[in-house]
Amino acid sequence: MGAMTKHTLTLANGQQIAYWTYHDSKKPTLVMIHGFTGSHEGFQYVAPLLTDFHLIIPDLPGFGQSPLPHSKLTLRELGSLMIDLIQALHLPETPHLLGHSMGSLVVAEMLRQHPSLFAHKIILASPVPMPVGLAETRRVGVLFTRLYYLLGHRLPGGHRIATSRKISWLGTSAIMTTKDKQLQQTIHGHHYKNLDYISDFGWNRRLHKEINHTGMSRYKAVLRPFDVLIVNGNRDNVTPLPMQKKVAHATGAKLAVIPDTGHLSHYETPQQVADAITTFLRDARQ
Repeated sequence: MGAMTKHTLTLANGQQIAYWTYHDSKKPTLVMIHGFTGSHEGFQYVAPLLTDFHLIIPDLPGFGQSPLPHSKLTLRELGSLMIDLIQALHLPETPHLLGHSMGSLVVAEMLRQHPSLFAHKIILASPVPMPVGLAETRRVGVLFTRLYYLLGHRLPGGHRIATSRKISWLGTSAIMTTKDKQLQQTIHGHHYKNLDYISDFGWNRRLHKEINHTGMSRYKAVLRPFDVLIVNGNRDNVTPLPMQKKVAHATGAKLAVIPDTGHLSHYETPQQVADAITTFLRDARQ
């Protein structure tokens, strides 16, 4: 995973946040927010390549090694808790933000609630573009995931369903684009590990529903004052490129398209993702 240091911080409200740091703390700071069901480990291939920056990568509450404070935690509250974390760290300069997938919505909430706390350049990697419509390609995957969490939450013995490696394999295979068998096995292994971190099946179901009723299109006014880069694979079937183009147009964001990859570009093409981030943030280092 590259050189890293784990930290645990207890906020004023008693919430514990586990987070990891990479690289020299004297460099410009980039805070990286992971996606739904993920953890800091999702960035383990990109992080070692971002050597020009001091990285802070938390596990969001309810994911990874950060405990879930209550079973109705919302995106707004996740954003607020991340703001509390940044303020508690007393960073010497305002940090840049990066959010992947659901993490993009958490980033948008952070910017909405406390815009002056963050640097001008923001990166959204495979962000949730807009609410999922009734008749679009994303709908099938959304319904499958919703049923998965519903069964895991409601059925006797549902824990076995919600932590099924077979179901995880199917879901991951549906969004994976790499043909490298070893990398495929590695990605599946990371996603199997995420099953061990599920905090509350009912909360996952509610949060998943909120995510799919939200999107970057609803944060146009929040994002426009910032210099935003959207990074997206051209084969992403979770956050499709045509939708990202619409969001980029609506928010004034730049768009970096990673060829021949999908929603897991941070696993499959980490060098290209790191290059896009570094190029975009280069002005901040000069």
